[in-house]
Amino acid sequence: MAFSVIIAIVGISVAQKFYVTNPEISENLAQRWAGPHSLLSHKYYVDELYNATVISGTMSSARGLWTVDRTVVDGLVNLVGWIVQESSLAFRRLQTGLVQNYALLMLFGLFAFVSVYLFLR
Repeated sequence: MAFSVIIAIVGISVAQKFYVTNPEISENLAQRWAGPHSLLSHKYYVDELYNATVISGTMSSARGLWTVDRTVVDGLVNLVGWIVQESSLAFRRLQTGLVQNYALLMLFGLFAFVSVYLFLR
């Protein structure tokens, strides 16, 4: 445990000297070691790689699925709504709200059922 505390104190002291007391030391080291400095500053380019692969692929898939949803799914839903709207024009004529008309239609249906039953027997 004491060794860890000593390492931490040394690290804090070096950082104090490099970045607070004499910041030109860190600038000179960054210029001398430009490659490793860039690699470490960009965190080994993990974020850039992740954005180029996973994020880009996920966004492309989402755009594709949104296009399918917008065209196919919405198109089918709109088609069902259009069919119901157009067929309602025919059914409105049958639904008058008069009980006499419904009784007459039931009588015709019963007559048709009995006729088919008797003739096909």
